Amino acid sequence: EMKKSLLVLAALTAFAGVASAQSSVTAFGIIDLAARNVKNGNAGSIKSLSSGGQATSRLGFRGVEDLGGGLRAGFWIESEVGPDTGAAGSTVGTATNVFWARRATVSLMGDFGEVRLGRDWTPNFGSFNTTEIFGYVGVASPANLRGQFFTNAGSGTATAVRQSNAISYFLPNMGGLIGQVQVSAGEGAANQNKSVGGRLGYSAGPLTLAGSWGKMYKIAAMTDDLTTWNAGGRFNFGFATVGGMYEESDYKVVGRELKQKLATANIIVPMGAGQFKAQYTKTGGTGNAATPSQYSAKMFGVGYVYNLSKRTSLYTNYGSINNEGNAITGANFTATGSGPAGMRRGETSTGYEFGVRHDF
Repeated sequence: EMKKSLLVLAALTAFAGVASAQSSVTAFGIIDLAARNVKNGNAGSIKSLSSGGQATSRLGFRGVEDLGGGLRAGFWIESEVGPDTGAAGSTVGTATNVFWARRATVSLMGDFGEVRLGRDWTPNFGSFNTTEIFGYVGVASPANLRGQFFTNAGSGTATAVRQSNAISYFLPNMGGLIGQVQVSAGEGAANQNKSVGGRLGYSAGPLTLAGSWGKMYKIAAMTDDLTTWNAGGRFNFGFATVGGMYEESDYKVVGRELKQKLATANIIVPMGAGQFKAQYTKTGGTGNAATPSQYSAKMFGVGYVYNLSKRTSLYTNYGSINNEGNAITGANFTATGSGPAGMRRGETSTGYEFGVRHDF
């Protein structure tokens, strides 16, 4: 009996060893800090040490388990980090009282594709991000123009990028074809951002194409749903990569429709161990009755990244936003939220930063 028990124990131990060998968990992250100066017209300037000039600082864990027969299970949890102060989670993120605000998902993957549940990118942002060259952060990014429209809609900037309570399906590898559909539940609560959307794209060789459509069902003061669609792409010529994106978003409140039209054009030029980046962004549309061109502005951003290694880089960025005169006081676009408040109508916001990024 003792020998049989030892044999069974040995077999179970061996099986556990094989099972654990089929699983993997990875800790990963980015620490990105920049010395920054932002000047907002007559309101003056603020100098700061800020997180996220090239990429959002983060800490995450992801893992995959082989279930056999081509089926795999996976998880991904990721939190924003503010290394300038040591803050983490909701204190620096875009969702209230949420630590894993950047991503928190569980997946089943196989030849059929992937079914993913949890908080994740919206299809609209997944498409938009294919051509965004500044990581959607810092003084040169169109995030400084795009996010305010969603905030004013009452949805918060979280829905400009991510969606809670989401169920997504992703197409399997199909020769460069990329596809996703997503639905999210409102769960019967106010401001839970019930939504539906999808994206379709292609990425193979030097060419990338992307397009998406999404709807967030009406909340707060809305009398109609917030809808967004975009389309764009990029092409790598070898000596440079050229890209662009066009996006429209609109919703209705009592008596009027609010709309933002945003277009970007950009270029990345390899330069030895680094790269030069430039992007032009224009936004227009309709606002409230008192400020009909509330969402009108032009932005120019340039940057240079020097790679010290595969994981560490130095960078500098410059961004300038020309508000076109009809934004209400305090609601002008600015080169990140780290600058002083109180700009007057039609003033210019500028910012520059020098930073270090390390991936682990």
